[in-house]
Amino acid sequence: MPSWAPMKVLPNVSQAAENTPEHRDRIVDAVRGVSLVVVVFGHLLLAVVYWPPEDPPRLGSLMLAYPWTQVLTWILQVMPLFFAFGGAANARAWIRAKETYTPYSTWMWGRIQRLLRPVTIYLLVGATAAWITSVIWGDMVAPLLGQLGVQLWFLGVYIVTTALLPGMLAWHQRSPAGPFLVLVPIVVVINLGTTIAGWPLPVGIINVILVWLLLQQLGFFWRSNPQHAQPRRWSAVGGGCLALAVLLVAWGPWPVSLIGIPGDIVTFDSLSIFGSTIAVPGFDGEYSNMFPPSIILLLQGVALVSAIYVFQRPLSRLLHRSRVWWAVTGINMTAMSSYLWHVPAIMFAFVLLHAIGLDPPTEIGEAGYPVPIAAGPYFAWFALALVVFVVLLAAFVSVLWSTEYRPLPWWDSPVRLSVFGAGALPRNIIVAVGVIVLWLAFMILAIVGLRGFPTETRYWSGIPVNALWGVVGVFVGSATVRLTSRPAQVASATQESSPLRPSDGPRPRNRG
Repeated sequence: MPSWAPMKVLPNVSQAAENTPEHRDRIVDAVRGVSLVVVVFGHLLLAVVYWPPEDPPRLGSLMLAYPWTQVLTWILQVMPLFFAFGGAANARAWIRAKETYTPYSTWMWGRIQRLLRPVTIYLLVGATAAWITSVIWGDMVAPLLGQLGVQLWFLGVYIVTTALLPGMLAWHQRSPAGPFLVLVPIVVVINLGTTIAGWPLPVGIINVILVWLLLQQLGFFWRSNPQHAQPRRWSAVGGGCLALAVLLVAWGPWPVSLIGIPGDIVTFDSLSIFGSTIAVPGFDGEYSNMFPPSIILLLQGVALVSAIYVFQRPLSRLLHRSRVWWAVTGINMTAMSSYLWHVPAIMFAFVLLHAIGLDPPTEIGEAGYPVPIAAGPYFAWFALALVVFVVLLAAFVSVLWSTEYRPLPWWDSPVRLSVFGAGALPRNIIVAVGVIVLWLAFMILAIVGLRGFPTETRYWSGIPVNALWGVVGVFVGSATVRLTSRPAQVASATQESSPLRPSDGPRPRNRG
């Protein structure tokens, strides 16, 4: 049965760092954990709020006021690293599962079980808070609640790429270049279709899977032994992809930013080829390299992952320094909690400062979104907001970090009701259904957040979305995959480490 023994406010980082096994790949752990932390502070840096009198707050991006900051997203957009090195870790987990004759459906539920354990708490707490605040303050809090799912998009995509990993890994083992030769042209055609040929933007949703699947594929080339590193080869790959991405941004329809900017309008209706201008259906409207992911994001992702391959040897030496590894261990042990709760911490910091009369010096810019009035006063206010945010996030994490490891009732109980005996094919079909439901649920939450929970329906490209559908979908999709697991499976929280946990040491309930 799940244990609810008390846990300390903060994890025992020193114990976990000291117990790190020699075989543990420190770079894989560091890249995944640190990439999430970069996203956390990147979101805070770029978020801009304006409080109009008697009206709901308006949210915008710092990149609208200072376009040069868009270049920073080529460094801050680190999710390709998480997918690539998550792919490396999951590939090893799948190989171990095959060696122990663990069925695919049981392995897949184990992945989802560990990844989404803290997410279930986030959704239950967040949905309840969203409902209460919506009842009390109505539209005044709607824009803030709409942001509470923006960080969840990657979970649905990550689950899909993980579900496809066994097949993609087998393809890689037969032909390492094969997936790229087949899938990259499809990505290119779809992206050119939506930006130049006038195809509807929702067609690009196909690339939401393909681009991140290709970035996961890069992780299969990883070798833990630094002596096997091939820095020259990866320098050429990364440098070539980066150069091509820069050329495409300079001459094509794609924006500079690799993160979505509200109000960022792209207008493209002609091509210039060898001095001749050719009219094309093109694109006119808000566009982001991030969603649906573009060719530019794929190229930047390959370049970023290649950089880790190039610097594998010095990174390995750095991470074997005790103080550095201690810091990385602390980040990893709370990475998912920090990632999940950083958006509520940002919104709460904005509300708290507003409540005490410390509004940021912002105004509505030409694009209709908030921008700083002047850099000096704004960044002075931002320094205060940063302190408040760190305090709030630390408070959230200190209370909730244990949800990453603490077994939950039903979720981590031995599986009793199961269709495991139906055979591999029916099980795998049911897993596929559950994974698709999870992907759609997290897409809905990324689009609408928890705004108007549970009754408000909004529209994305004409498609209705509702926060209630997203929350329910997460639990329905998870329960569907759980049905396929081996009956009476022992809760993974007490057996196997979290995908972000840096050590295979003592069980979580005894650690902290």
